[in-house]
Formats: sequence, C-alpha cells, structure tokens
Amino acid sequence: MTSDLVTAHHLCRKAVIYIRQSTPHQVMTNQESLRLQYALRQRASDLGWTEAGIEVVDTDL
Repeated sequence: MTSDLVTAHHLCRKAVIYIRQSTPHQVMTNQESLRLQYALRQRASDLGWTEAGIEVVDTDL
C-alpha cells in the first residue's frame, strides 16, 4: 500500500517511530496501544520505506 502523499523526498529520509507509554503501569496494562505503536513499523514499510530506513525508538519503556 502506497500513498500519493509520500514522495521520493520523504523516502530518502529516515522514518523514526517513537514508542512511548507515560508510566510503567501503562506499559503493563496498555498492551494493545503498545502493539499498535509497534505496527507503525509495518505501516512505514507499506508506504515505501526500506527496513534500513526505519528506526524504532523504544529505549525508555
């Protein structure tokens, strides 16, 4: 699935996906939200970014 809004100009830049939860409790209880945020990696891939061009930042979970 591609989008007319995503151009070569966009695809030459890195797609950075920042995964976040506000509190440690949310990390444990909001698993669906976490799953949806991680699914953004696939969305970026579907829009044309290469795996090397996608970075997921989840170091502070």
